[in-house]
Amino acid sequence: MAITRRDFIRLAGAGAIGLGLGLIGGYWLKSREVTAPVHEVTPTTPAPRKIKALWIYVGPITDIGWTAAHHEAKENVSRNFAAWLEAKHIEKVSEAEAKSIIEVELRREKYDAVFAASYGFKYAVAELAPKYPDVKFYHCSGEWEWEGFRNLPNVTTYFAEFYQLYYLNGIAAGAVTGSCRVGYVPAFLIPEVVRHINAYALGAVYGAKLMGKCGNGEKLEVYVTRPLLSWFNPDKAREYAAYLVERYDVDVIAFTEDSTAILDKAEEYMAQGKKVYSFSHYSNMYEYYRRKGIILKSHLTGQIADWTPIYADLLIKLYVGAYRKEDIWTRIGDYTDIRWRRGVEESTAGLPEGTVYLAPLNTAVIPPKAVYEIKRLYEDMKELLFEPFTGPIRGYIIDDEGRPQEGVKLKVEPGVRLSRDDLWHMKWFYEKIVSPA
Repeated sequence: MAITRRDFIRLAGAGAIGLGLGLIGGYWLKSREVTAPVHEVTPTTPAPRKIKALWIYVGPITDIGWTAAHHEAKENVSRNFAAWLEAKHIEKVSEAEAKSIIEVELRREKYDAVFAASYGFKYAVAELAPKYPDVKFYHCSGEWEWEGFRNLPNVTTYFAEFYQLYYLNGIAAGAVTGSCRVGYVPAFLIPEVVRHINAYALGAVYGAKLMGKCGNGEKLEVYVTRPLLSWFNPDKAREYAAYLVERYDVDVIAFTEDSTAILDKAEEYMAQGKKVYSFSHYSNMYEYYRRKGIILKSHLTGQIADWTPIYADLLIKLYVGAYRKEDIWTRIGDYTDIRWRRGVEESTAGLPEGTVYLAPLNTAVIPPKAVYEIKRLYEDMKELLFEPFTGPIRGYIIDDEGRPQEGVKLKVEPGVRLSRDDLWHMKWFYEKIVSPA
């Protein structure tokens, strides 16, 4: 019987984690045994082996987005594995500085693992891994995640993937838009972000069609701004969001920028009586505001990543001597307790699970028909019974600014489902996307 990618991750991960937890659990219990005092000298128990790991972040740990999510996971494993894990992090590391900053740390201290938690750190990892063969490097994100490190046995790659969630966000956007114009503010137009934009756009058209609006989806338009050229730039993100609303009458905005800026801007419009909606990105921004006593009106749902299961899996394997070079790419349903599709009435859409999941659904705004469909497809995606990038899909090649480089052409043949490589190297926009660039 053929074993799928998902089966392999589950079986291999379960085996390594089981072994690791057995050893770790044994140590944890042993360290807490209560024994009667004795007078003879007893042999001392050797101290457990230590793992020293370094995390490199591209942004500030307070961004409430990408870096905050990675840092929360790093703190989780630090607490859970405190008996044997020593963890350190460095925040706000630019891509240009990454190599020198990591190398200074490697010369100063002996690390077992380095987690390079950003797309642009790939060049630093590619240069440093051959020089430090005893260090395990883990690189997150990028279109040459596996290919670029193919000949480096001490480099593992990992990512928590959002395109499925963006499609579901798009359904919500298409279902609630009043102007039939939704928008997106990207940080960069790298393939990772492009596929998220396309998934969002495809979902928005479907959401409008589902609700019988915008000419059954045919008249819905998706406006994408020029890239911010920064992962963290709240001021510019707010400016671009206002541009979409004021210039193009966009009333739902998704984004790739590691702050709450666009959600904040949408909330400002709501306070002025203008309906503009947005989403959580990487962290549960709705919950972040709720803890501050603020209930957001503009929040529809969103894409959330919990990197904890991935970091725990990788660290346990390293600790128990089960390291292997691998490429982890998690989607809906991976690293979850219940790994199969549930019925709509039992759907976990909007609840924390696994590594990627939906933020709470705003059922006061999203129509019941759309909520039902979001939950149904969320469950189908767990077993890859539905994939957003299934043809026919038409689109056009773009440059790094989003400018069209050709006319609209068929990009995905009818009935064809895009492969991992197709998704990771995507450099074209879906035909319903209008690029102000």
